[in-house]
Amino acid sequence: MNSDENIISAADMIATVFSNIDKNDFEQSNKLFNSWNSVVGKVKSQERDYGAQLIAHTTPVDLKNDILFVEADHSGWIQILQLYSKFILKGLRLKIPELKISSLAFRLKGSDARLFEKTYDEQIAEERRKLEELAHEEDINSSTVISKKLQKSHIVQDSKQAQKRILPPELLKKIAEIKTAVNEKITTP
Repeated sequence: MNSDENIISAADMIATVFSNIDKNDFEQSNKLFNSWNSVVGKVKSQERDYGAQLIAHTTPVDLKNDILFVEADHSGWIQILQLYSKFILKGLRLKIPELKISSLAFRLKGSDARLFEKTYDEQIAEERRKLEELAHEEDINSSTVISKKLQKSHIVQDSKQAQKRILPPELLKKIAEIKTAVNEKITTP
C-alpha cells in the first residue's frame, strides 16, 4: 500500500497542516487560552466559586480589534462573565499586555453571532444605504419611511398601553365594592 502515490502517512498529514500555522499566532493563542483559564479560574463570589465551571463552559474564540470574543454553552454563564468582566479584563491585561484586550464580547455556543468585519461608521453607512434603497423603491424619501416606522411603533405602543388600562369586569366590580365600603366608613360617624 505504501507504493500508492495517493496515500500519505499520518505524520506527513499533520506536518502539512501545522506547517501552514504561523508559530507566533499559535504561541499567542496558546498563551491566551492559558491566561483565560488562569484568570477565569479565580472568579468567585462570597457564596460560590465559579472558576472551574466557567473554564468548563466558556471558551475564547476570537480576538479582533482588541475585543476578545467569548463563547459560552448557556446564557447563565454569559451573565456571570458579564458580572465579572472587569475582573477578567484586568487579569487578562496583566497576564498578556501585548494583546491589548480592550473589552469582552459574548455569544451563545452554536449561535451565528460574530465580531463585525466593519467599523461602526461603515455599519451605519450601510444601514443608511439600505434605508435609502427602500425609500427609492417606494418612491418616497427616507424621512417618510422612518416617520412611518415611528408611527407604527407608537400605534403598537399606544394599543399595548390601552390594553393595560382595560381591567377585567370582576376586578372592576371589586374596586367599586371597595370604594363603596370606604365611602360608607367615611360618611358614618
